[in-house]
Amino acid sequence: LVVGAYGFALYTNARQDAQAGGIAARAVKEFYNLEVVDWPSFISPFWTAKATEDFEDAPIRIVEYGDLLCSDCLYLHEQLKQLKKDFEGQINIAFQLFPLEGKCNDVVEKDLHPGACDMSYAAVYDPDKFNAIHDEIFGNFTQARRNEEWRAALPGRFGVEAALTDPAAHELVNRMIQTGREYEKTDERFAHGIRSTPTMIVNNRMIIGTLPYEQLHAIFQALIDEQDADNRRFIENWVE
Repeated sequence: LVVGAYGFALYTNARQDAQAGGIAARAVKEFYNLEVVDWPSFISPFWTAKATEDFEDAPIRIVEYGDLLCSDCLYLHEQLKQLKKDFEGQINIAFQLFPLEGKCNDVVEKDLHPGACDMSYAAVYDPDKFNAIHDEIFGNFTQARRNEEWRAALPGRFGVEAALTDPAAHELVNRMIQTGREYEKTDERFAHGIRSTPTMIVNNRMIIGTLPYEQLHAIFQALIDEQDADNRRFIENWVE
């Protein structure tokens, strides 16, 4: 009975792995069937992964429309932390701030995350501190999302108090937000293609929302394989 149960467990695991692999393969196929879209006219200078100096030179290129107080963005953030390790030296990610708060975002009629605009201003004020502030917010997400006092104290901890009233910081965030108008509507309820977070432009194809890790990994691996095939000068094989 023990052996039988063990064998059944192996069978079940193998079946689940096969199903996951099949679903991942379908995700890759669907990804390649997507309409190709342009990059935004302005790509964020704030990168959370940087394999090359020129954004276009990495095999995997992502413009990540995100809101620092968005729970789905936190989910994607955790996935990308691992994917950056899996594809180290092969991925560029530009974090395109798109706070879903009416205070600063007039591209989409969603007023969901109080404080998201101020967190965005704080993040961009000093480019050298962007990644630290980005990681601090996602690393303390519950407090950042629910605790107004925590958010109010954050700029002081990083020495960027002036960000909240700085015209240049406001204009930079607005410049990123306004690129959301450049995409055709993806839902009749909204005027523009960028209408929620996270939304990723991955190698000029749009992914709205979140995918299981295995599917994202499979898509990224396909992009690496695609480049390897493009760079291949010949095939060598020997029949024994």
